[in-house]
Amino acid sequence: MKVVQVIKKLNNTELGKGGTHDSYVLVPSELDITDLFVKLNEPVTFVDKSTAEEVVVRSTYGREKRIVGLGQYYRSHDLSAGDEILFERRVVGKRARHFISVKKNEDVLAFQKSKNGFEILTPERISRFQNIVTDSGESLEIRFLNTKKKRNDSPEATSFYDIIVSGKSLMGSFSGNSLGEIVVQNHKIVVTPFYGWKKYVFGTEEDT
Repeated sequence: MKVVQVIKKLNNTELGKGGTHDSYVLVPSELDITDLFVKLNEPVTFVDKSTAEEVVVRSTYGREKRIVGLGQYYRSHDLSAGDEILFERRVVGKRARHFISVKKNEDVLAFQKSKNGFEILTPERISRFQNIVTDSGESLEIRFLNTKKKRNDSPEATSFYDIIVSGKSLMGSFSGNSLGEIVVQNHKIVVTPFYGWKKYVFGTEEDT
């Protein structure tokens, strides 16, 4: 059996929380997913590994390469920035099956840098995360800076912050519109860049 797995860490724009109502997965132009979606724009039924829910999605390629048809799936699983979605294709002989699953990273605080400061992408997790940090013995301060519209046509203003970990601002550690996340590991606060994609292709002896 041949298995192809593609894992994406989601951001607010893909989840329809970035000022638009589009829900999708943005695929880098250099990432080949033809071994996952064999035909462009052809509906493919994926089965959720946990719930057996069927999700019909398509790969499209216009101005951007996207996987679309995920809006209801996102909402039903209450996903937030930093959560992960997995697409999987299993091939046995001429038969192919497709599976989908999500991983909610509720102990991760996701953020994005801008010229105005940091936007907290998972504000609903701040209280939970600060409790975890308190137990670690380190300090985390999320200091309000300002409220501004991201663009002139943005329907709402966005709050921006400085993030200070153990007395040191993260402002100089991230540039442009880069994404990052904070997690507590082994009683220490760990700040890392926000990876986009992971892809695995492997074979197994099992034909299931």
